[in-house]
Amino acid sequence: MKTTLNTLIALTTCIAAGLAQDDAPGPPPERERALEKMESMRVAFMTNELDLNSEESARFWPLYNEYSKKRMELRKDLLLSKRENRREKLSEEESERLVEEQLALQQQELELKKNYYDRFRAILPAQKLARLEPSEKAFNQEVLKRLRERRENRMARPGRMRR
Repeated sequence: MKTTLNTLIALTTCIAAGLAQDDAPGPPPERERALEKMESMRVAFMTNELDLNSEESARFWPLYNEYSKKRMELRKDLLLSKRENRREKLSEEESERLVEEQLALQQQELELKKNYYDRFRAILPAQKLARLEPSEKAFNQEVLKRLRERRENRMARPGRMRR
């Protein structure tokens, strides 16, 4: 669970960093279009991976988007807490408070996952639901792969200074 959480936090950070690169969209409308494009790619990828029919898809995606938004809020809070924990010279009390805060956030994420599992189960058969997390991971890996390829291609262009 810890590695999954760290991987997803790292992925979110990488995606944000990738979108902020020089050749990434600059002005808000272009950035918004890029995010919408990535979202539509995620929906298409996961719909295919989960083999959702049109009825399942129509019921699943609004609920999944709600779940995803809540999960990202929890992960953002967890990331902020971990950053605060990296500060030097924390007192014993501050360190203990941060550890307890992180455990509470991880517990909240688990409760969220359990709650939404029950709600997803009303829409999808268990076999499809079992493929949900692996399909999320596969999509995230594909995004990271493409970001790395874009970065490498950008660095390999003639006349481009390497950093």
